[in-house]
Amino acid sequence: MGFVTGGAEVLRNAEKSAKEKKLRIWKNYQAGAATGSEIKGKDKEFHATVIEVVNGDALKVRLADGTVKKIFLASIRPPRQEASGDGATRDKQFRPLYDIPFMYEARETMRKKLIGRKVHVSVDFVQQADEKFPEKICCTVKQDGTNIGELLVSKGLATVVRYREDVDQRASDYDSLLAAEAKAQKSARGLFGKEVPTAPHIIDISGDATKAKQFLPYLQRAGKSQALVEFVASGSRLRLYVPKESRLVTFLLAGITCPRGERPAPGGKGEMISGEPFGNEAQTLSKELCLQKEVEIEVESIDKAGNFIG
Repeated sequence: MGFVTGGAEVLRNAEKSAKEKKLRIWKNYQAGAATGSEIKGKDKEFHATVIEVVNGDALKVRLADGTVKKIFLASIRPPRQEASGDGATRDKQFRPLYDIPFMYEARETMRKKLIGRKVHVSVDFVQQADEKFPEKICCTVKQDGTNIGELLVSKGLATVVRYREDVDQRASDYDSLLAAEAKAQKSARGLFGKEVPTAPHIIDISGDATKAKQFLPYLQRAGKSQALVEFVASGSRLRLYVPKESRLVTFLLAGITCPRGERPAPGGKGEMISGEPFGNEAQTLSKELCLQKEVEIEVESIDKAGNFIG
């Protein structure tokens, strides 16, 4: 279907009609879970503001009533870790965003285009929860008329999911995604390139007092530096990426202390540590101001744990 130059929608509608009537090869057809046509009203289509790009295919958006919703781009698959038996990734802390080739580029493409901007969301289907994964709201997302899923595929930063013939849960612009993928393959872009892809070389020195101390003079001599806020741990504690030096650092706002908000307990069992009064509000404000936005920093000093202060 990706190579059809005209009539893709006509063919899809004809197939849909045949399925509904259970004609011939579709005599045993059974409709799947909720598709976009069965989702009604404000849950089907809405406008929202993007507040976070979670990874290569997921976004957090804020609706007009202030509700925050996590949505997924329908029918696309972000860059994935190739299966490897050498155990190389087990020798260090695995960071999908930085260690999977093209994952960072995919995230950055969406971040630069979407963060803080309004988008039009059309829910295509809801993927039901199972033992491994929670429920996923799968959507077609457009910003100023640009289909974001199609944009990623056309740049070779995502692939299109292939479905069985009897599966109707797919993106509303599925055929456009296939066409974009065919063009990306032909031009050998991104994931479809012939060379073995490599992840960006980004050094994480957060929590490493020795490396942070060695890096301090570079930041102090630079004066004001450009950085990207990757994570907001509390109102005054940020995780920054300094692109000029390809470093990830922990950064504390100088001169203030903020109450800590609610946070996961060590061990990863889903338990939470209750926060201090107004801790959640402080964290929310800092997120609204700078999460995944480009900022200017000026480093003054460093603490014993290797956190930069400025």
